[in-house]
Amino acid sequence: MDKIRPTGHDCFNRPSIYKAWRRQPIGEKMKATLEKEDRTRAVPRNPIEAAITCQLYTSHANGCASEGVMRNFSMEGSYIETCHQFKSGTILIVRIVKNPLKTSSGACVDHPRSICLAEVKWYHEIAEKNANRFGLGLRYLV
Repeated sequence: MDKIRPTGHDCFNRPSIYKAWRRQPIGEKMKATLEKEDRTRAVPRNPIEAAITCQLYTSHANGCASEGVMRNFSMEGSYIETCHQFKSGTILIVRIVKNPLKTSSGACVDHPRSICLAEVKWYHEIAEKNANRFGLGLRYLV
């Protein structure tokens, strides 16, 4: 697995975030929300548990990367959880670093994109005792 770990960033002072997050079960409220959204969405989401890194899309070469987990994806976007808060409208480069499924660089229904450019459409804080986590709704740009 690639090690993109800038110094001085709070979430990198712990062992791999992916290992800790992957054991957390989806709560009943989240399950109900996902089932409701599946009935109202134009494009259904595919569940996944893939380790990702994401960083701001900038012209600066030293952008801070953040580790996280992709929880679901579709042809139009994805939902990720990360330790860094990115505001709505932010453009990110998202790259899958560990995936149980085969990945694709283009649009595919069954497999997520291995790397993509995406806009943060919304975010929310995930309450946790010892760490800050944020859920991000992304829309693919290319």
